[in-house]
Amino acid sequence: MSQKNIVITGASGGIGGMLAKGLANKNHHIICIGRNQERLQELVSIIKCKGGSASFEVCDMMHDQAVESVGRKIVKEIGGIDIWINNVGVNNHDAIGPTWELEPENWWAEVSLNLYTAFLGTRTAINLMKTRNFGYIINLGGGGVQEPKPFGSAYGAAKTAIVKFIETVSLELKAENLNIKVFSFNPGFIKNKRTEMLVESNVARRYMPKLEQVFKYGEMSKPQDSIGLITALISGKADELSGRYFFSDDKNIDEAIANKKDVINEGKNLLRVKV
Repeated sequence: MSQKNIVITGASGGIGGMLAKGLANKNHHIICIGRNQERLQELVSIIKCKGGSASFEVCDMMHDQAVESVGRKIVKEIGGIDIWINNVGVNNHDAIGPTWELEPENWWAEVSLNLYTAFLGTRTAINLMKTRNFGYIINLGGGGVQEPKPFGSAYGAAKTAIVKFIETVSLELKAENLNIKVFSFNPGFIKNKRTEMLVESNVARRYMPKLEQVFKYGEMSKPQDSIGLITALISGKADELSGRYFFSDDKNIDEAIANKKDVINEGKNLLRVKV
């Protein structure tokens, strides 16, 4: 695959940094977006020291004008964006617990930081990609999509909404004859500083004790599986599956591509209410 310009939001820590390093190893140019300039500089330095290509932009993905501005700046400097990955995501400790006990502002902050950033990133990317009528947009789903996430209703609601949002956007793009493909996927439970802080928090130990057991003794998800999934999604081979939701842990993207007619006809990898 030829070198692509890949934007990764929320790249200053957690899964974002791992995706940036892994995709840089695939010879792509990575534009790392985040709020922490020091961490972004460190990430770009690490990538470059290993022979990769990367740059960074400081931006708060909750501010629409800032996101649009940084998007235009990137296009002006590098000539175009091929892939935009909306990775910004939070699982705040103050939004964990019985839903009726959570402070409304904390619940809404959790939802908006996950969902609104995905909307702004997707909206900006599409408007930038329209001029070339080409591009891929990938949003991260997560826990709460395929099954309920008790005591994490805000996170689960936001991630589920992202999956349905992406399916809807895909249909809109097709209706407008735009050759921009959109996907969502679940990277799984990956070990990093953020997940370590979560599982060791008092609130997670009280309401989500299984997380700590998995973190310490179970089999964690691997970043390279997400890298492999993303690589397949942007290869062009999965274009007909645009709008669908995938799981990095399944490692079955090649099977889905090989049997894409069946996947489409049977409505697989889509959120549906069974009646």
